[in-house]
Parts: sequence; structure tokens; C-alpha cells
Amino acid sequence: MGVEKYSFERQIQELNEQVRQLNQRVTQLESSMTEEAVAKSIQLSRQPVQQPAKEDMLPTGASLLVGSSSLLQHISAVCFLLVAALGLRALTDNGLLELEVGTALGIGYAAALIIGGYLLYRKNKSMAPIFTTTGSLLMFSVLVETYTRFASLPDELVYIMLAVTGIGMAVISYINKAAVPIIIGTLGMCAAAVVIDYPNPYFPYLGLLLWISNILGFFATRLKRCSWLRWLLLFTTHFMLQIWGLKLSGLMNHGGSAEHLSPNWFIPIITLIGATFVMISLFGIIRSGDEKISKFDFSLPVINAGWCYVAGIYALKDPTLFGAPAAAAAIVHFALAYWLSRRQTSNAQGTNTFMAGGLILACLSLPALLGNIFLPLPILSVLAIATCYFSYRWSSGGMRITSYLLQVYVSVIFSIEFIGGIDDQQRSPAILIVVLICSMIALGHYYYARRTKPPERSQIFSHYDKRDQSALLPLFSGLTNSFFTCMLLAYYALQHYYQEDMTFALIGTQSIIINLAAIFIMIRAFFNDNTELRNVAILVLVIGGSKVFIIDLFRISGAWLVCSIFTFGIAAALASLVLARWRTGPSDQRQQSEPVINEPEIEG
Repeated sequence: MGVEKYSFERQIQELNEQVRQLNQRVTQLESSMTEEAVAKSIQLSRQPVQQPAKEDMLPTGASLLVGSSSLLQHISAVCFLLVAALGLRALTDNGLLELEVGTALGIGYAAALIIGGYLLYRKNKSMAPIFTTTGSLLMFSVLVETYTRFASLPDELVYIMLAVTGIGMAVISYINKAAVPIIIGTLGMCAAAVVIDYPNPYFPYLGLLLWISNILGFFATRLKRCSWLRWLLLFTTHFMLQIWGLKLSGLMNHGGSAEHLSPNWFIPIITLIGATFVMISLFGIIRSGDEKISKFDFSLPVINAGWCYVAGIYALKDPTLFGAPAAAAAIVHFALAYWLSRRQTSNAQGTNTFMAGGLILACLSLPALLGNIFLPLPILSVLAIATCYFSYRWSSGGMRITSYLLQVYVSVIFSIEFIGGIDDQQRSPAILIVVLICSMIALGHYYYARRTKPPERSQIFSHYDKRDQSALLPLFSGLTNSFFTCMLLAYYALQHYYQEDMTFALIGTQSIIINLAAIFIMIRAFFNDNTELRNVAILVLVIGGSKVFIIDLFRISGAWLVCSIFTFGIAAALASLVLARWRTGPSDQRQQSEPVINEPEIEG
């Protein structure tokens, strides 16, 4: 009994000893963890606060009232900077400072703010955008107000200082990789140049400042994507130069003196800005590489080509003076398109926009050079089919669409010229040959388009026009030109062999030609098993029937009405017979828009 009691007391002592040891270990662990936490917190507190990156914006917090002291500091800084500027203005207005002294102090203060902003940018201070923005805006306002209200500064000095300010802000942006200075400087310089002496500015200086603004806008996009800035600068430039052209045109038409508008500077400024836009687009396309080209760079050559030519001939009132430079510019556009095609291995980006710009210049300049609206049309038709050929060689789907539209343009010109009737100039054999050549080229264009496959990587043909249905445009253009060819031949024949009223004869002949065209196309579609041509024949038949029953029945009578109705009846009967015999089995695959490739593969 004593032994059991002894052993029980000993076990209790051992358990107490183990509990004491465990408590000591827990105390040691807690003390060590506390020391590590304190050391870590001390280490974190000793680390320098990481400065934010050079952001062109004010700091924001969770609340605008609590925890936004930085925002309030920026607002107060703007207030203090403006107070100093307004104080100088008040001293000058009250006569305490002479006008020249006040102007110099204002310009110096604005320049000091810009320089201070540059130094703050170098030190990664958040106040840097405040100083540069406030300084540049003060500089522009001082220059504009001093020049417009007091005329205390000469014209040349004002424009030079505007340019220096804009360029200086751009330099600050590039040195510090910040976008705000160049955007504010470009917009401010452009706006100040437009406001000075509006609506009668000195246009040569204004044109040069707008030219510099567009160049700075191009460089601004390399720091921050701001397409809106370039579109705004482009619109402002075109608008102001258009006003210049309108003023020159109005004074020249009324025999007034235009010396104060500097007419000798108009063409050089237009040429300089037009060439600059071409280079801006080219550099933008090169910079994009294999990525998607921006809409501005893609659209610029086309917009620029049309605007430069229209502005030039509108101001000069003599298209021949601007025809040769426009033709030379078209050749330059074609050369740049070729260079871009050789520069890239596949899906040559930028070729279509420069090709389209060159074709627009060709459409506008060739009539001025040749002195006739008809003679350039065969050249344009050849350019259209050549563009389609090179679109296949360069894998450019956009060029293929451009070639189709150019053929449509040729047929539209013929339609406009012939819509009012046939005059003495249009009766010449040369015009007949021109129309015949254009019709043959357009039909050949359609045949070539159906024998070559569109580029597979083209977004237009891979997403929107997968069956290349737009190739019907050259076909319709060729049919339209063929219609005018047949009408000219019929006119010559009726003029020699028909002695009665030509009005009934010409109206009836039109219906006969349309119905015969429907018959010919339907027969061709049937023997070639071509569903596409069959549908075109039905469309032509509908046009012929509408012409017969809506126009002919109410405007003509006699034998010509009988002939028009008879030919339409034959065409309708033939169409009914062909459609009844048309094979519709699943094994009979129609030749619609699947082209057959007969061309060699693209090199490279």
C-alpha cells in the first residue's frame, strides 16, 4: 500500500515538472516571435518610400475629402501660381508697370514655370505637370492677349515664341517620357495660332504653325495613344487652309487685290503640309510593323490627296496649273505602295492606302492634263485591272476592293456624261472607241477576278465578303459601258438611215439593247452552268421589263414600242425555259464565285 502511494506521488511530481518545462518553452517561443516582429517592423520603417512613376495625372484616393490631401495641394498650387500671374496683370493694367515691362515679366514668369516643371519632372515630383501646364497656358494667353489687344509685339516674334513654346513642351515630354506636356503644348500652340487675328490671320505664319502642330501630334502618339489629337489637328489645318483658299478665290473672282493674303505662299504651304501628311502616314505604317495600322495613318493619304488637289484648283481656278504636280504626287504614292509591298513579306500593310491616294490623284489630275474628261478613262480602267493584279501579287485585299471601285468610277463618269443625251462632242468616233475599250477592260477585270482567289489573310474577304461578291462591280461597270457603246452605234446608224423622230427611236433602242443583253447573258450562263451570270441575267431582265412597262408604254408608240415589248417577251420566255431546264441536283456544283487559280504562287 505504501509503495503504490509513493509511486502515485512521484508520477504527479513528474507531470508537474513536464508542465513547467512546457511553459518555459512557450514563453521562449513567444519572446522570440515578438523580437522578430519588432525587428521586421523596424526594417520596414527604415526602407525609403517608393516614389510613384511619372504619371501625368493627379493622385487619387478612396475619398476626395478624407485622405486626399495631395489633390488639395495640387489645387492650392495652381491657385498660387495663377495669383502671381494675375498680380502682374493687375499691376500692368493699373499703370504701375509699363506695358513692355509687364509683358516681359509675364513671359518670363511663364517660362520660369515651364523650366521649373522640367526640373520637377527630373526629380519625379507630382507637381511637375502642374507647373508645365500652367506655364504653357500662361505663355499662350500672354502672347495672344498682348498681340491682339495691345500689339506690343511684332508678328514674327509672336509666332516664333508660340512655336518655341510648343517645341519646348515636346522636348520636355520626350526627355521625361511624359505625355501631358506635348499634348498641352501642341493644342495650345494650334489654338493660339488660330485665334490670333481671326478671321484675318497672316496665313503663311499660321500654316507653318499648323504644320509644326501636326508634326508634334505625330510624336505625341509615340508617348500616349491619342488619335483624337491628330484628328483634331488635321481638321483644324484643313479648315483654316480652306478659308485661305476661299478668300483668295473670292478676291480673284471679283478682281480685288489679294496681296495681303500672300497668294504666292499658298501653293508652297499646301505642298509642304501635304508632303508632311504623306510622311506621317508612311512612318506610322512602318512603326506599326505587323500590328494593326491606326485608322488615322490608314486614312490620311486618301484624305490628304483629295484635299490638296481640291484646295489647289479651287484657289487657282485653273486645273491645268495643278494637274502636273498632282500627277507627280500620284506617281510618288504608287512608288511608296510598291516600296511597302517589297518591305513586307505577306499581307503588305499600307499598300492599299497609298495606292488609293495615288488613284484619287490620277482621277483628278489626268482630265486636267489631257484637257478632256473621256480620254483619261481608258488609262484609269487599265490602272484598275493593274491594281487588281498587284493586289494578288502583294496579298492585299484592300487593293482588290479599290480596283473594283475604280471601275465603278469610270462607268459613273460615262453615265453622268451621257445621262443628258448625246451632244456633238460625244458623237465623235474617238469617244466610241474610248467607251468600247473601257467596256472590254471592265469585263476582262471581272474575268480576271473570277480566275484569281482573294487573299486569305484579308479581313475584308475573310470576314465580310467571303465569296468575293464585290467582283460583280466590274461586271456591272462593263455592262454599263457596253450599253453606252451600243447606244452610240445605234445613234450613228439611226442618224444615217432613219429620217423620222429620233426620240421614239432612241427610247425604244434602249429597251431593245437591255433585253438583248439579258438574252445573251442568260445563254452564256446556261452553257457555262454559271449561277452567278444567271442571276445577273435575271436582274438585267427585271431592269428591261421595268423600262418597257413603266417608261416605254407612256412615252413611245408605234413600231418602236412593239419591238421593245417583243424583245422583252423573247427574253422572258428564254429565261423561263432556261430556269426550267437548270440542273439542281446535288452533284451539279454551280460556278459562282469560287475562282480558279491559274496564277503562280506568291514569291517570298
